[in-house]
Amino acid sequence: MWNIKFIKNKHMKKKIIFSVLILMILGAFGAYYYTFHMPHKNTFNLKPEYTVKAQNLFSSFDDDEDKANEKFLGKIIEVEGKVVGVKKFNNNYEISLLDDMEGVTCLVDSNYAVQQKAILDNIKTDDIIKIKGQCNGYLMGVKLDRCVVVTK
Repeated sequence: MWNIKFIKNKHMKKKIIFSVLILMILGAFGAYYYTFHMPHKNTFNLKPEYTVKAQNLFSSFDDDEDKANEKFLGKIIEVEGKVVGVKKFNNNYEISLLDDMEGVTCLVDSNYAVQQKAILDNIKTDDIIKIKGQCNGYLMGVKLDRCVVVTK
């Protein structure tokens, strides 16, 4: 694998290999930690890249998922639509627009829910709301995470 024949001392070879192995493990741990523990941008402060009706967003993914992914995936989107369901679990809220199974599902995680608890607790079925969040793709409906309610 590595050409370390020029090193005559066996103990020195072992130390070098051990040091390289430790550096690789530390690098992998650092990459993991950076990727999964870096802070997210605050959705409240982010301007949406797209403002769209829930029906149009769903139709975009339903008609051509690849094209919709290119346009919306990972982007902050403001969606307006009719509420068909609100579920609360572990201090998170899941708001469904259009249809419970095949519509737009918006997850308001506990960090944002604390700041908007009064608004979230008053959202009812058939309300028309605007909500913004990060688009995470399409799986039996369009999924938005890190959502915040813009207007009710």
